[in-house]
Amino acid sequence: METKVNESGFRGLDKSLRIQKITDTAAGLFHRKGYRSTTLDDVSKELGITKAALYHYVSSKEKLLSRIYIQALENIFRNTDKIAGKELPPDRRLRLIIENHIKGIIIQSISMFSVFFTEENQLPEKEFRKIRREKRKYTRIVEEIIEEGISQGLFRKSDPRLQAFALIGMCNWVYKWYKPGPGSYTPEQIADYFVSLLERGYLKGETEGMTDVPESLERGKEKAGSKAESYRSLRAKCAELSTLLDEMEKQG
Repeated sequence: METKVNESGFRGLDKSLRIQKITDTAAGLFHRKGYRSTTLDDVSKELGITKAALYHYVSSKEKLLSRIYIQALENIFRNTDKIAGKELPPDRRLRLIIENHIKGIIIQSISMFSVFFTEENQLPEKEFRKIRREKRKYTRIVEEIIEEGISQGLFRKSDPRLQAFALIGMCNWVYKWYKPGPGSYTPEQIADYFVSLLERGYLKGETEGMTDVPESLERGKEKAGSKAESYRSLRAKCAELSTLLDEMEKQG
């Protein structure tokens, strides 16, 4: 929960810190109460300042929501572009992407990304479209690393876009169940396990009993037998992931 500060203490902060404090406090309230149920009065009270003082920095709740999304996007791409551009093999870059996504993006800012994933429809149309474009940009970064890994023979043959969607979705869902505290899994443990689980699915030669996705899938002409086999493999992986999530929720 955000720590409340009185108005004099708030004014004693640098302007950039005041804006950050407002953004973090709003994200926490939107996360706990929901965007629609939260008012600017709630935000000012949580900060320990007057509503008039709050209006000096933000003109409306909608603008505050937009600011949260802008910062979330900055967090997403802060290290991602650097990782994608490193002179490293694609398997190593993908591990770094996964680790950063879990530890440096989601877990580091749980409240912010809870809002990011649930309140998108509250944005103005122009900003809504921008968020969608930025999400596609991130997906494309992951997809390109997967494509490179396949072309180099490091990753199992698959549909790169579907693989990227699956990987990102799995990492994003951490915000729903992660609860820090005694007895819970650490961010490092979660990242290490996810990397291990995912690599058994995408590294060539690391997946006993699993078959490559047939080339016909890319052409939209997968044979019924191959589809059934892929479906059985996918169910097995989903069951393993479901067990993991159950264990982690119990830890919470």
